[in-house]
Amino acid sequence: MKKLIKFIVWIALTILLIILFLVVYFKITAPEGSSILQHYCFGNGEDLELTSDYLPNSPVIISNLKKMKVGQDKRVVFEQYKDWRLSYALNPFHLVKKTNGFKIYQYIKFDNKGLDVTEINFRLFKIKVKDSWVHFLNPTPFMVVYQYNKK
Repeated sequence: MKKLIKFIVWIALTILLIILFLVVYFKITAPEGSSILQHYCFGNGEDLELTSDYLPNSPVIISNLKKMKVGQDKRVVFEQYKDWRLSYALNPFHLVKKTNGFKIYQYIKFDNKGLDVTEINFRLFKIKVKDSWVHFLNPTPFMVVYQYNKK
C-alpha cells in the first residue's frame, strides 16, 4: 500500500512539474496560453480578462474577421500549425466582430477523458500532451474574455 501511495505522489508531482514547466515556457513564447493555463490550474473560477498585443495580429483571427459581418458571433476552430501561439491559448473560441474591433470569449474546461491532445512545438521537436493531465490538479473552469478596439 505504501508503494502505491508513493507511486501516486510521484505521478502527481511529475505532472505538477510538467505543468509548471509549461506555464513558464508559455510565459515566454505564448503568454496568453500561460495566463489561461495558470488561471485554470490555480484560479478560483472567476472570469479572466485576457490582455494581449498579439491577438489583433493573429493570422487566424485576421482571416476569420475578413469573412465576418459586424455583429456576427462565430465559433472558430483551427489546426494548430496555422497559429501555434493562439492554439496554446484558445482553440476553439468564439469571435465576435465589432464595428471598431472584436471580442473573443470562451468557457475554459479541458477534456478530462484523454481524447483531446495539444501538440507543443519546441521548434526543434514537438510533443503531444493530453489535455486531461491537468485534472490531477483539480482545475477550476472559467470564462476568458478579450476585447480589442481599434485606435
